[in-house]
Amino acid sequence: MEDNTPLNLEDAPKLFGLRYDQLIAILGSLIISTQLYSWLNPIPFGGQDIRLHISLLVGAAGPIYCLFTLNHSGGYWETVLNFYVTSQIYIPGPDPNPTRFLVDENLLEFVE
Repeated sequence: MEDNTPLNLEDAPKLFGLRYDQLIAILGSLIISTQLYSWLNPIPFGGQDIRLHISLLVGAAGPIYCLFTLNHSGGYWETVLNFYVTSQIYIPGPDPNPTRFLVDENLLEFVE
């Protein structure tokens, strides 16, 4: 018996719901941020040690990458940003598709 399952090349293999590049980005940023925190000497700034803040920013790079590459390409994000940034004017008027609603539909009659 032959396997005639269609090969869908657009599906990326996933592990834990993430593509491999996203999984590597999360694990890499986690490893790099923890190692960076342990390798750095204390950095006093304004009376506080900012090693933790730097490590958190590096560690957040992986999840941020995953959010931006979740289901869409870069063109999608440009469209989303343009939607929220540009001004839009909606002018009310008649329905451009008057045949949208079926008014003369023949319905079946059910008898008990």
